Amino acid sequence: MDQILDHRQIADEMEIFVLDAEVGAGLPLWLPNGSAIREALERYMKELEQKGGYQRVHSPHIAKAALYQRSGHLAKFGNEMFPPIELPSGEEKMYLRPMNCPHHHKIFAAKMRSYRDLPIRLAEYGQVYRFENSGALRGLSRVRSLCQNDAHIYVQPEKAFEEILKVLNLHEQVYRDLGLVDHHYRLSLHDPSQFHLYQGQKSDWRVAEDFLKKALQHLNLKFVEVAGEAAFYGPKIDVQMEMAGDREESVASLQLDICSAENFQLSYRDGAGNDVRPWVIHRAPLGSHERFVALLLEKFQGRLPLWLAPVQLAILPMPGAREEDNKRHAEHLADQARAVGARVSLDLSSGSLNKRMRFVRRFRPGFIVVVGEKECDSSEIVVRGRDSEKIISLKDWKCFFRESLAGPVQS
Repeated sequence: MDQILDHRQIADEMEIFVLDAEVGAGLPLWLPNGSAIREALERYMKELEQKGGYQRVHSPHIAKAALYQRSGHLAKFGNEMFPPIELPSGEEKMYLRPMNCPHHHKIFAAKMRSYRDLPIRLAEYGQVYRFENSGALRGLSRVRSLCQNDAHIYVQPEKAFEEILKVLNLHEQVYRDLGLVDHHYRLSLHDPSQFHLYQGQKSDWRVAEDFLKKALQHLNLKFVEVAGEAAFYGPKIDVQMEMAGDREESVASLQLDICSAENFQLSYRDGAGNDVRPWVIHRAPLGSHERFVALLLEKFQGRLPLWLAPVQLAILPMPGAREEDNKRHAEHLADQARAVGARVSLDLSSGSLNKRMRFVRRFRPGFIVVVGEKECDSSEIVVRGRDSEKIISLKDWKCFFRESLAGPVQS
């Protein structure tokens, strides 16, 4: 049986990210190959979200202490936030944001809302910062700077169940498209004996928890119930997946927030002209880029689905008497593949073909093409896939890559 590699070893071989002492612990620098994976995931999710009626927003990475006092994050998680930034002018302290939700609540509050406008779905790839204990840091799976696939849905309480079903179906589609089939859900409830730790009314908590449980049952999703794991503002559903070494991680969540609207004085006008508090659904099917990429690297041992592979095509011209011709033909093939969006590694260096082949295989490319005299004189190219070979006509070259490397939404 092949050895199961930790994502840190795979990432080192594939040149995904680096950590640097002068930058800081838990602050990964994404290299071009890692950025390619992130951007492919982001394009995929943005297209799904656009089709699902989400609106994209952007918010700052920093805010005054008052914002996080209002949200409850300072009281609840102050020791997990980065220390405050003292301004020379003596103004109120500023904090790096630990979550995106307070910013999105302010965006919702920026104008009067009607029940006809709801649900309002605000989505952002938001960078957040958490001062994790140095002993807990672990490659990409536990960091201090992370980019969340975040969204907040403002919904009428009586319509929350319908929206929860849509969000769970979105989660399931994402994991199905990514080939992640061994996950399960954790219904994280409040601890009735410690209700003083939570905000809101017991009656709302009962309704919210019932909504989440019934939604999981309605879709026949495998789940376990765990008391005491709810957020302080509402119950949640965590997505549990196994990492290397039989570690289980929460990689994503869906939270039903019954309290933030009161804290932030959020309201919408109902059909009778009354101001009503919405409920808020927090959701992040991919969680953070950092942990999700770590999961994918371990799940596929670096052999990512072709649309995610950082190197989709590697082209190696052969040395020899016609080396310059081989290089020119290789460059032409690379240009044609890049023209349809393929991520190409073109190695024009001299030296042993076997040595260059061993090097490029570290990146787990989807396809490898070796260009020699035969290929220069032929109208066909042999494309080596991960498990088989194909002979492609030059006139079909661009079409082959356009179809082979398309993501799940496009296809």
